[in-house]
Amino acid sequence: MNNHLSRSWLLAAMSKPEAVATAAQSGADVVVLDLIEFVAETDQPAARQNVRAAIATVQADGPRVFVQTTPTTCDADLRAAVWPGLSGIVLSRAETAQQMQSVCNLLFLLEKERGLGEGAIDIVAALETARGNQDAYDVITASKRVCAVTLGRADLVMDLRPEPSGDLHLMPYLMERLIIVARAAGVTPLGAWWRAPDRGLLSTPENTLQAAKRGRAAGFKGALCLRANQVAPLNSIYA
Repeated sequence: MNNHLSRSWLLAAMSKPEAVATAAQSGADVVVLDLIEFVAETDQPAARQNVRAAIATVQADGPRVFVQTTPTTCDADLRAAVWPGLSGIVLSRAETAQQMQSVCNLLFLLEKERGLGEGAIDIVAALETARGNQDAYDVITASKRVCAVTLGRADLVMDLRPEPSGDLHLMPYLMERLIIVARAAGVTPLGAWWRAPDRGLLSTPENTLQAAKRGRAAGFKGALCLRANQVAPLNSIYA
């Protein structure tokens, strides 16, 4: 990962072909093909069937390609997605070192089976639960494949408690802690410093720019986003 620009990570739901096509042309450094967060459970089998072709299509337009999965769905997701052209995975709801090691064992087998070099697939750990944040260092250091870490804000808020509209809540603490843990583990912290009432992944380009400025000042090196018009602000700040 260190040999590539990784300023903007644009999520695209595999159940929405138009979103995948837009993401490929967005100028994002990384396109994350989502198989689980924004894809209805009934649509997930079709998403898996289509992901190999989507990887080839997006990669041809320039961005590196990751897929988003979880420890509970990774067996089916990775068997569908680990093919030449895939650069890595975003492992959402990562909670334990044992989960990370199990995912890495599967990646090793699939890389060998499908002609990828050993260690070709990177991992971004997305910490979305209280347990995942508590054990963040152990999760991150469980494998040398882990190249970056981020917070899964929406799921994390639901796991902790409803986020109040004022300044007193846990997110700033967890963001600062994430940066420290990432540095201690030698991986890249990904995030932006959103402010209420903004919901980061739905933020306007102008508010994305300000969130990225605050994020860079805090120590983040890039960020995930959900809209193509958020890519340019992230690229300009995390240059």
